[in-house]
Amino acid sequence: MLVVIKRSMNLVGVALLLGSAALSATAELLVSEAYVRGLPPGQKVTAAFMALENKDNKPVSVVAASSDSAERAEIHAHVHNNGMMRMEKVDKITVPAGGQFILAPGEHHLMLINLLRPLKEGDSVSITLSLGDGSSQTLQLPVRSVLNEHRHH
Repeated sequence: MLVVIKRSMNLVGVALLLGSAALSATAELLVSEAYVRGLPPGQKVTAAFMALENKDNKPVSVVAASSDSAERAEIHAHVHNNGMMRMEKVDKITVPAGGQFILAPGEHHLMLINLLRPLKEGDSVSITLSLGDGSSQTLQLPVRSVLNEHRHH
């Protein structure tokens, strides 16, 4: 019995070593100009915006998102079709190698759906971006009231 425990501990040690080696190879996005839109009380949906910069020599994909402030988060894009503009869920966004991808009003953005609490100016929202390589990146975004949105640009 002692041998089995010792072996399992060694396997755990190997798994931890392999895991830490894998972590050093994961992608990382630099995030700037990030915020969540604060809306009037009673709203159940809002959006998050940011600039994503990839310093790596390989593209990085964001394949999902989640938040502590909403039941779910989705990647959306505004799509022009037959003279009409509508929002559409997309499977992923790709930040090119050495490039940027901007999530902005009227463009690609993160939708926070079924808010779990009212969001007001000065609050902070945690958003986790799931990347295509299996890693994730958690961000703390300030809430910016829709009334003050244009003052920060």
